[in-house]
Amino acid sequence: MSSSYTIKKNKLFIHDFKDRFDYWTSQEWREQITTLVIDDGVSEIPNGAFEYFKRLEEVHLPSSLKRIGDSAFSQCESLTKIHLPNGLESLGNYVFQDTPGVRELNLPASLTGLGEQALYIGSGSHLHAIRTAADNPAYTSVDGVLFSKDMTRLIKYPSAKRMAEYQVPETVTEIAGDAFAHTNYLHRVALPKSLRILGSGVFSFCNHIEELVIPETVEGIPSYAFFCCENMERLTLPSRIKYLGYESICNCSRLKALILPPGFTQLDYAAVGGNAKLKELVIPEGVSELNNSALIDNINLCRIVLPSSLTAIWDHAFQRCCSLKEIEIPENVEYIDDEAFLGCTGVRRIIIRSKHIKDDHWLPDELKEKVKIEYYT
Repeated sequence: MSSSYTIKKNKLFIHDFKDRFDYWTSQEWREQITTLVIDDGVSEIPNGAFEYFKRLEEVHLPSSLKRIGDSAFSQCESLTKIHLPNGLESLGNYVFQDTPGVRELNLPASLTGLGEQALYIGSGSHLHAIRTAADNPAYTSVDGVLFSKDMTRLIKYPSAKRMAEYQVPETVTEIAGDAFAHTNYLHRVALPKSLRILGSGVFSFCNHIEELVIPETVEGIPSYAFFCCENMERLTLPSRIKYLGYESICNCSRLKALILPPGFTQLDYAAVGGNAKLKELVIPEGVSELNNSALIDNINLCRIVLPSSLTAIWDHAFQRCCSLKEIEIPENVEYIDDEAFLGCTGVRRIIIRSKHIKDDHWLPDELKEKVKIEYYT
């Protein structure tokens, strides 16, 4: 038996991490260990050390511990409580991903380094509060919500916090990526006029949020910002944005109307896709490209207005927009991919204003006998 660990029944005692532990990749160990004890003297838990320990219920960490690596306790389905010791300095990314039973996290004063996704748990999370020691120099907690010490950055709203409404403090200028992801109870979030930056996935999988108003001060909409906000019916964006990320307004199945502001130049991958109730969309001037799958699966979209600035329509851009009957291609379009209109079974009329588009080679074979193309160059 290696001197680096000892096993007694279902308890695993770690003495050090110097040797390679091949048993950690064994399903047998992952499904047997219920208690973990790490000896004093150990300063770091490596990345993925106890990932998929599905029966792990109890963890004892030493006061010597300085760092917990990426995904160290991810997929630990039975773990409900963990004490982060005084002296701990940093947490890597996804430390507790898919470990939904953890209900509360208390960050010691020594913990000043959090990975961008350190506290991301995912769906079904029971985390209702994140608390910090009063003398922590980097972070503070207000009503269980984690902020930077100066209250300018909201880092994490606990997914299982039982509130229907939440007002983000006026001091906040940035909300971190996934900060509100997978919230279980929120119906409304009021955002302050001070807000400038939203992180990737900030409101993703917020299944109960019905409406969001993004302040004028916000610079752009990041990727996955509102991904799978299935009950959101209204989304108000700033009057101008610098970017609109991929899958940012995607799979919002109750979103009925959307006004896209100008300021960005490309409609990225599935940026406005899978919105089953969206019927009309105007792409603002300044957008030069509809990228791969930009408007995919908007099955009830029956009217699209394209800007004169548009130069390229890439593959699957309108795929399965099956309610679209007519569309006008602006004068500056130089390229239409031959898979741009796949699954657009309802299209019957396409008006071409561009002198660069001279034939129908880009039109799917299934549509060539059904669609009337009119050239006005």
